Parts: sequence; C-alpha cells; structure tokens
Amino acid sequence: MKLKYIKDVTVATAILFAMPSCDSFLDTTPEDLRSPEQIFSTYSSTENAMFGVYNYLRNVYPWNMPDTYSTSDNDVVYTNVQTFDLGQWDPTGSYYEKWTSFYKYIREATYFLQNLDKCQDTQLDQATREQWRAEVRCLRAYYYAQLMRMYGPVILLKDEQPDFTGTDMQRERDTWDECVEWISNEFWDLANNPYLPVVQEGNNYGRMSQAIALGYRARILLQSASPQFNGNPQYANIRKKDGTPLFPTSYDANKWELARQAAQDVIDLGYYELVKKYYEDGEDEGVIDPYSSYKSVFTESQNKEMIFSFLEDNGTVDNRLTPNSLSCWGGGHNPTQEIVDAYAMDNGRYPIIGYTTADRDVPIIDEESGYSEEGFSTFSNPMSATITTKNDNAKTFNMYVNREPRFYVSVFYGGMYWFPKKTSEQIYLEMFKNGNNGPDASHNHYSTGYNMIKLASPEYEANPRKNVKRELPYMRYAEILLNYVEAAIELNQLDDPNLFTYWNMVRERAGLCGILEAYPEAAGDQIQLRDLIHRERRVEFAFEGLHFYDTRRWLTAEETEKGNMHGMNIQASGKSGSNEYPEDFFKRTVFEKRVYNASYNLFPIPQSVMEKNPALVQNYKW
Repeated sequence: MKLKYIKDVTVATAILFAMPSCDSFLDTTPEDLRSPEQIFSTYSSTENAMFGVYNYLRNVYPWNMPDTYSTSDNDVVYTNVQTFDLGQWDPTGSYYEKWTSFYKYIREATYFLQNLDKCQDTQLDQATREQWRAEVRCLRAYYYAQLMRMYGPVILLKDEQPDFTGTDMQRERDTWDECVEWISNEFWDLANNPYLPVVQEGNNYGRMSQAIALGYRARILLQSASPQFNGNPQYANIRKKDGTPLFPTSYDANKWELARQAAQDVIDLGYYELVKKYYEDGEDEGVIDPYSSYKSVFTESQNKEMIFSFLEDNGTVDNRLTPNSLSCWGGGHNPTQEIVDAYAMDNGRYPIIGYTTADRDVPIIDEESGYSEEGFSTFSNPMSATITTKNDNAKTFNMYVNREPRFYVSVFYGGMYWFPKKTSEQIYLEMFKNGNNGPDASHNHYSTGYNMIKLASPEYEANPRKNVKRELPYMRYAEILLNYVEAAIELNQLDDPNLFTYWNMVRERAGLCGILEAYPEAAGDQIQLRDLIHRERRVEFAFEGLHFYDTRRWLTAEETEKGNMHGMNIQASGKSGSNEYPEDFFKRTVFEKRVYNASYNLFPIPQSVMEKNPALVQNYKW
C-alpha cells in the first residue's frame, strides 16, 4: 500500500484540526472539538488525523525559533528577536512560549492513539494501523523531548487523556530523571518496533522511523548527562511540595556512558554516512572536496546524513538570506564576529584562543594558527569558484584568508559578489553605508556586515521568485558522531579508539587534519579536548540550532551569550557601484549589548499556566 508523502497534508488537516487559541486550549476538552466517529470513520479520514499530528511539526519550524535566531552566532534585524536578546521577556510574556503548544500537540497524539481502533474501514490493514500507531507515539515522544529541552522537568501524561477543564490537570511536574527515563524508554521501544520503518526513505521519507527514535534518545541522554542536568547546584532547591528535588542533586558519571552507548546505537544501524563529494579531475582527483561535500548536506535531497529533516518548499530561508536589493528580506540571519572567530584556519587550529575582556572586544590570537587581522591580500573565495569567477583574486581582508572550508561554505563577508546560479542576480553586495544593501538602504540589512550562506540554495531565484524544494536538518549523522566523542571525553576514556575515529571523520569531510595532528599537545588532556569538542560542535552545526542548547547544557551561556556582540563597521561610508569596500569597514564593531543570566538556561513556565495549576513549581529564578 503506497503511503502519502507527509508534505502533502498540511492543507488537508487545517480545518479538521482547527483549534481555539493556545491561551484557551486547556479550558477545552477533545470531545468539544470534534466527533471521533467522524474522524475515524474511514481510512482517509483516519490517515488525515495522523497527518494532523505530523502537521504540528511545522509550528516548531526551527528557523522561527530561538534555537537559530537568538545565539551569539547570529543577529536578526527583526524586532521580536531583538527584544528576546535584550532580556525583555518574562513568564507573563515570552515570544517563544511553547509549553501550552507542546501539550496541545501531545494531547492530539494521545487522542489519535486512543481512537485509532475505532476505524473499521477494511482498507486499513493491521500492518498499516500499527505503523500509524508507532509513528504517532514517536511524534508524541518527540514533542515531549522538545518540551523538556526548553523547560526541564514536565508533567508526564503518558497515555492519559485528563480532563483539561477540572482539577485533574492540577498536578506536579515529574522529576527530570523520571521524565528522561520514560522518554528514553519510549524511544527505545519504538526503535525496536517492527512496524516502524527503520529509516526515513522512499515513501516513508519525512516520517517517523526507528532511527529517529534512536537519534532523539541519544540527544536527550546527552542532555541529561550534561552539567545543566547532572548535579547542577543552581537547581538544588527547585522541589516538589513534599520536598522531592525536581532536578538531580548529585553528579552521575554513568549518564555519560548511557549517552555514549545511545550514540553508538545509531551508528550501529550501519545506514548513515557523512555526505562526501570528490574532486573529479586535476591533481586532487579522487580526494574529498570539502566545499561541495559540506554544502551538499544542505542542498542534496534525501542524502544519507539526514536522520530527520524539515521539508521546506516555500523559500523562507532563502528569502531571508537573499539581498533586499533583489526584492528579498536580506538580514534574516547575520553571522556575528563571534562565530567568524570560531572557525579554524586551514591548518586545523582555531585562531582565537580567547579575549582580553568578558565583552570580547580584543581577541587573543594563537600565533601557531597563521591568523592575522591586519591588512589585505589578493584572494579567491574557494566556495564561489564553481558558480562565478567574479570573486577570483579579490581584495580580501586578511581575517578571511586561509580559513577552513566550512567558513567559506557558511559565511559571506565584505568584498564579494552574491553568487546564485542566476547570473543577473550575481550582484556586488555592499553592506556599508551608502551601499546597495547598507544600513541606510533598508531595515532588512546585514547588521553585522556578514550574511549566512550555509543554508542558501544557489538554485533559488529572487525575481521572479523561484523557490527550491529541499530539506533543512532537524538532526543529522554528524551530531551523533560528535555526541559519542563528547561523552567519551567526559568519561575521561581518552583511549577509546572510536573517540578520534568519529571526530576525525567529521574533520576529514571538512577538509581538516585530525584533531591531534592540529593539537598534539591535547593528547591525554581531558580539559583541552573538552574545549576542542565544544569548538568543533559550534562550527560544524553553526546556524542549525544546536549551539543555543549546547551552551545551556554546558552552563557556558553566561560567558558566550551576553555582553557586547560584534560585527564589522557597517556605518563606514563607501561609494556605491565602485566594486570596492571602504577599508574602515573591516574593524571589530559592537552592534549590540545582550542580556543573559542563569535563569535563561531554562524557559519560564507561563504565568497563566502557573495560575491555573497551583501544584506547579516555577523554573530557576523566574
């Protein structure tokens, strides 16, 4: 039986799953909304009900969430993001409040599971019925995992469908360990469910699979092992009414072992691999091409690195990256100087060791890296060579010369031509004052003097608009490999042969030497290796949403996410049409001073929810 591709169902379920606003949702019972006899009467209506639970994935589109917007990697000119970055949010009004939404999604999943067997249509055979049941269970576990990522311990409803209008929902949060145990067990059971596809492929692409269950189990176990949730003294006094701590009060090293094994469980599937492309001619024939390899992760459909992906066909991300002068919304994802500093040099060493002050105004440079912030060179951007020769032998600030391949795939810097494949849109992009996309040209400008191009599709056309159907990563195989590496380092099992094998697989694809070749002094040094794996994750997953939660679970966000944020000097005046940047553009410049404190490591439970449920305990310092 051929199953429908998930992207076709968003409109079909819009009316069926029409709901009141999130604010009033908890005052409504499922029976008030629709009749189960109607919804589960036929194969088609039941399938639509399942797709309705899937449809909620689009409500947590990652490039509309703080994961990709509100980090020290990125700046967005849109007002709502700025207020979040400046600390202008609290339990009475958080732009990214999802507590109520996720419980809505969880409730819909449970409602489907409780009523699925009401469908007696003979077209619905037992195998398909059980696959749908497993898919929706997996979706429900995913929604719980996302809820826990934001809020910590939650109320586990499991298979209950409580009365949302009465006192039945006035219950306490379960402890963090109880939540992790239930969610990880649910994912494990689903990973061994014979009715759930092993991976998303063919007609099941974009749908839940055993591999997705294993991947999210690995992610939540890594989160649980991390300092934020593993004996964090800040959370010691957040307790239930009877005094039971909601968070673990002591460190448990075995949680890292569970995280390491969970990552290995995904690896042992033997299905996933890093996307690799090879040079086809010349002296490098047969050698990995790190530029097309890394870029292809985000442009090649149904590649075997994607464990779970978002299927985008409306051009939202491309529109936010393409210059405003081409009638788009340029300024949607502006890399900061902080993320530019994070990329390694082509010799594999990170150029910036640290900063002289907490505000990161003056960098401390690793002299062995070969990095310089003085002067200019004639340089060809290696990423744009396959599309246009306009960026060949260009005057380039030395900060951008001889960086690692992931930098050129990810970051657009001053002095370059925009390089989509449509020749008429290959404009010289002027991000300075008086320029075609400078701060005085439009509100939608590049506030940091950089543009993120990692997720930009060269096939996108701005005018007339031609959107590109493609995938954006929720989770990919590189994360699993580096999850294993991090867990092994935290266990201080530095002789684990897989530690450097998995780490160097990621670096090899990125065109870099092995980590100990770049840093021989790090051999046997847990503290330095911890720092290096944190750096590797930040660069490999830049702009994908992982850094937001990584800094929180590492308890490093108070260092990296607050204070002065830097870019280039976009107020430097230049001459439009000259195909040249003013030299004073290339100067570290503060564009924003951000607010961050320890309470931000978790989101606050909405005050409206707290008032309805007096059994709840609020998160740390909210």
